[in-house]
Amino acid sequence: MPVAYRMAAAMLAGALAGGLGAAPATAETSKSFQVSAVVANGCSVTTSGGSSWGSIDLGTVSGVSTATVQASLLQSGQAGLQIDCTPGMTASVTADTGLTPTTGGVRQLASGTSTVPYLLYANGSNVPWTTNAIALSFPVGTSHLSVPIVAKATLAGATRAGAYADTVRVTLSW
Repeated sequence: MPVAYRMAAAMLAGALAGGLGAAPATAETSKSFQVSAVVANGCSVTTSGGSSWGSIDLGTVSGVSTATVQASLLQSGQAGLQIDCTPGMTASVTADTGLTPTTGGVRQLASGTSTVPYLLYANGSNVPWTTNAIALSFPVGTSHLSVPIVAKATLAGATRAGAYADTVRVTLSW
């Protein structure tokens, strides 16, 4: 190869290596990205597991008693339904009439064919809770409510011995 050609090639290589006429190399060293989430309205009921939201135990009473007995709904050691909802929303809770057919709109505890009438009271009301909806409000800053539920049974005085029970289905809607 002629000397002039080698010299021109060497100068071109030197110019390219030295960055002659080329822009300095740059690299982006920072970028941003967006993080987002959507918080949807919703509720949950605290339970101790299973399909039960608690139980009301009116205790053991004499079959000749005419007393009125009462007890509160308990779940996981706490009284009432423990409800958590998104702050700023409203919800409602309803109860059905129970598994035992009612008499005059009054729920019945049953043991075989024997029954004991009882009433439910909710949220501190003195009016029996039938199947009407109870409105619940969760103002901004509030996400937890405890809804007290009490059962009262007035014994007839000549009640057959046995374990009396009923199951009431409670529905939370929002």
